[in-house]
Amino acid sequence: MSGARGLSPNRREFLQVSAAATGGVLVALYLPAPGAAGAAAAGADASFSPHALLRIDPDGTVTILAKNPEMGQGVKTALPMLIAEELEADWSRVRVEQAGLIPELGGQGSGGSDNIRSEWDSHRRLGASARQLLIAAAAQRWNAPAAECHAQRGEVIHRPSGRKLGFGALAAAAAALPPAAEEAPLKSPSEFSLIGTRVPGVDNEAIVTGRPLFGLDQKLPGMLYAAIEKSPVFGAGIERMDDAAALAVKGVRKVVAIDRLPNPTFRMPGVAVVADSTWAALKGRKALKVSWGQTGFEDESSDSLRRQCEELAARPGKRIVDQGDVDAALAGAAQVVEATYEVPFLAHAALEPINCIADARGDRCTIRGPLQMPTWGATVVAESIGIPKENVSIRIARIGGGFGRRLLSDYAAEAAFVSKAVGAPVQVVWSREDDLQHDYYRPAGRHFVRAGLDQDGRVVAWHHRLAGVSRNTFRLREPPEGTELYGLFGAAEPERLFQHDSIPVRIANLRVEFHEVKTGVPTGAWRAPAHNANAFVLDSMLDELALAGQRDPLELRRELYGRSSDFNYTGADPTPYDPARLLGVMDRVAEKSGWGRPLPEGRGRGIAVHYTFGAYAAHVAEVTVDRQGKLTVDRIVVAVDCGIVVNRSGTEAQIEGGTLDGLGAALYGEMPIERGRAAKSNYHEYPLLRMREAPRLEIHLVDSAQRPTGLGEIALPPVAPAVANAIFAATRRRIRRLPIRGQFT
Repeated sequence: MSGARGLSPNRREFLQVSAAATGGVLVALYLPAPGAAGAAAAGADASFSPHALLRIDPDGTVTILAKNPEMGQGVKTALPMLIAEELEADWSRVRVEQAGLIPELGGQGSGGSDNIRSEWDSHRRLGASARQLLIAAAAQRWNAPAAECHAQRGEVIHRPSGRKLGFGALAAAAAALPPAAEEAPLKSPSEFSLIGTRVPGVDNEAIVTGRPLFGLDQKLPGMLYAAIEKSPVFGAGIERMDDAAALAVKGVRKVVAIDRLPNPTFRMPGVAVVADSTWAALKGRKALKVSWGQTGFEDESSDSLRRQCEELAARPGKRIVDQGDVDAALAGAAQVVEATYEVPFLAHAALEPINCIADARGDRCTIRGPLQMPTWGATVVAESIGIPKENVSIRIARIGGGFGRRLLSDYAAEAAFVSKAVGAPVQVVWSREDDLQHDYYRPAGRHFVRAGLDQDGRVVAWHHRLAGVSRNTFRLREPPEGTELYGLFGAAEPERLFQHDSIPVRIANLRVEFHEVKTGVPTGAWRAPAHNANAFVLDSMLDELALAGQRDPLELRRELYGRSSDFNYTGADPTPYDPARLLGVMDRVAEKSGWGRPLPEGRGRGIAVHYTFGAYAAHVAEVTVDRQGKLTVDRIVVAVDCGIVVNRSGTEAQIEGGTLDGLGAALYGEMPIERGRAAKSNYHEYPLLRMREAPRLEIHLVDSAQRPTGLGEIALPPVAPAVANAIFAATRRRIRRLPIRGQFT
């Protein structure tokens, strides 16, 4: 990993970072006034480096560092595009490198579909400020007013005379200038020349030619390799250990006992076998003799968890939302529809197994690996080995699939712990079995829903009781005050039916209750946390209500979504929930899918619509169920409104990938629990969607001039309910439990 070559923020500039209203960072740049030091820095061969993320060399090459980790969501291309757009760089002369951890930036990470929407302002301002200095340098060279000059495709042009100077020729002069007194103006969307186009991923060539990019590709001189044995029962600590046979394996150097940190998502207990090669480490691990302690969850199973859910749901739970008179509305309803929906634990199952390199020496540590949240990772590593977090440096590798698993940095903490114990750089590598059986799983739960309809089929009451697992409890964290974020029911996010507690809802009589299920299963975030389960329950239940009320599913949704005037949001979110945009994607997908057109016998069409991380997605799935009961998903049509599209190519790829990921999880995703442990170990038992099963996908983006919103997770939540609703349309058989495939041949 090349890192930030020549772009260290402590060279001659420093950054003042403050929180922006959007939740990102505002970066104010301060350069020394011209003088002896400034003149020396502005020599003929000087580069122009006005910010830690940007450098322009005398040959005209523009180097932009991608601030946040790349895990296939396209930010290593899209974030530099924001800078290049406002800079007016020639993209063919732009070189993009992955940034390492730069604490002065105030936070680095990829999660919650937050990259573009958080950096939209700061990255564009960075590019605009640099452009302003380049124009000032050219104007000074020509002794002309800066207002007569403009930048375009890597050059500054003097309009009256047509004279031009490339950015490289202006680099030294721009480097000597003080920052402008006034903030550089940003382009309007109509002026964009790069944003909104199709730009290939900057790593594409390296990926297809096999150049080292990923964590497993990294090597260091003198590096050792570690394989870690963990208790098959989740969370058990070491009771006794005999490492003699392991140490007798050729190439094994040392065996290291790892204890658990108080927060189990920081570091779990295990035994590391350290060797000269991964193969020797694995052989040594196999020879270990370890007895594990008791956790109290040795008899836990999927069946026992299901029984616990049923017992809890038989009585009232903690009320998260309670408005109107639900009991009276249900008693007076013309119809009451009841349904129970079940979602299982899910593994992340990323193609790149867990790995990380650590080099811990004294009170310092360098981490090289696929960390999704490097800023937080530095804190976890520091706590693991007892050093100041300022002494942790992180070189970020490209991530071969994150999906929320690598939001946690437990594997970096393990590597640091083992490296410190052996006094050498160590690469920890998990096997596929390790990865699937010691994951932090998507929480499982059961949703019990009762809804009342009036004589016209309108929803007059909704009683929702969830018995589920809380990932906040597992990581020893209380739900954020006032939001009750329990992991499955995401009341902290404004959603279509159940809005934030400061916003009215369209169902007058609404009650949502929660029961926490006790479990020893490790849990964490899984792509589109909470939404991945909520959408299945809500959109499936809406379909059931439409049928019971003899109404078209679109019309029922249109009534419930309401109008923008129904949601008078007064918070700081620059892109709050807007039902008009939700209705827009619903109507678009209905039009493009041919909603309402008859299909042959055995085929069905289903719709689902969801709002996630500020963006809007609607899916229509078409399925076939033949006479033998074989299910085929033939076609999925998707409409998405994510505001301004930065990279059209990357955006479509994200929607396609999220849709297929959601389909694979809906059809196959399940991690059963038996005897307190994961019951599946590899892809032969935990299948992913195969190419031959991929349906025809049609993607429709809403052209918009509104601020960009989240995208990486938006396309996943509506998939399962759209398919389930299509199955009902084809067979009159209702799917209320995931995964789907086991219920068909």
